[in-house]
Amino acid sequence: MDELIDARFDRLEKALTSLINSIHQYHPSTAFAKDLDAADHELGHDLEQLQAHQSNHLRLETLRQTSSTLDAQIKSTLQSLASTRKDITTTQTTTFPSTPNYPVSYAELLNYARRISKTTMPPAGMAKQDVVKPAPETSIAPTPSGTQSPAATMNGGSVSTPFAPPSATANANTSLPEIVTQYLNPLSGQPFIPWPTENAIRNGSLAANQILAEKGIEPRGYDPAEEEERKKREEESRKQKEEEEKLALEERERKIREQRERQWREERERRAAADASRENGTGAAAAAPARQEPKQFQFASLDDDDDDDEE
Repeated sequence: MDELIDARFDRLEKALTSLINSIHQYHPSTAFAKDLDAADHELGHDLEQLQAHQSNHLRLETLRQTSSTLDAQIKSTLQSLASTRKDITTTQTTTFPSTPNYPVSYAELLNYARRISKTTMPPAGMAKQDVVKPAPETSIAPTPSGTQSPAATMNGGSVSTPFAPPSATANANTSLPEIVTQYLNPLSGQPFIPWPTENAIRNGSLAANQILAEKGIEPRGYDPAEEEERKKREEESRKQKEEEEKLALEERERKIREQRERQWREERERRAAADASRENGTGAAAAAPARQEPKQFQFASLDDDDDDDEE
């Protein structure tokens, strides 16, 4: 391509030299001019081809770079696929049976739960329900108590006194009061429920996650404190924006009010100046003397002089 361009330039130079020589010799030739025009046309055509060649060369360089980048990406993808396939093939798989197979049957599990339900205590966090009244109080039967008086010997004979009547004693209460029982055992008098209540479930973490999911919030990584802080920042930003808008509106209204007052003051001053100038003009016209009309020139005296001359 360089040789072709050089040849075109040489031909153009020769044609131009020939035409200049013919003009210098005062014998311009149209053939030399046509040859110069043809050489210029061919040079322009070759320059356009050179421009297209350079554009195509730049395009090829760009395509080569793109191809190299894509080749590197394909190689990295193939390497990643190969490593993934290797990991998959080396991973031990677990084969599950086609039918459910559990080490403990449902019947055995329910039977065990039924047998231990009588001796299992409910959790301490359960809400108190109706308190069952304690068992009826039992009392100890009173034991007869009496004292035997010593034998009184009188006149050589012994007399024995009978047993004294038993003293009345209060029945002793062997059960603890209800308040003390509840203090010692907070779970006394409460029915056992082997599963959490509905309110406990609604107040649990699963219910909270369900509420977040219904609101369109991802429970994973959700922080209530951070969310509250974000809402607080948004509220502060909103209040600040409203305050700025309010101040801007007040400033704009103040400027409009000042502009109106200035216009009104200027209008009042203009009217006052106009009234003053009008009053000044009226006074000057009244004070000025009346203009005297010029006397009309009379030709009667000239006529009399003419008559005297004729006589």
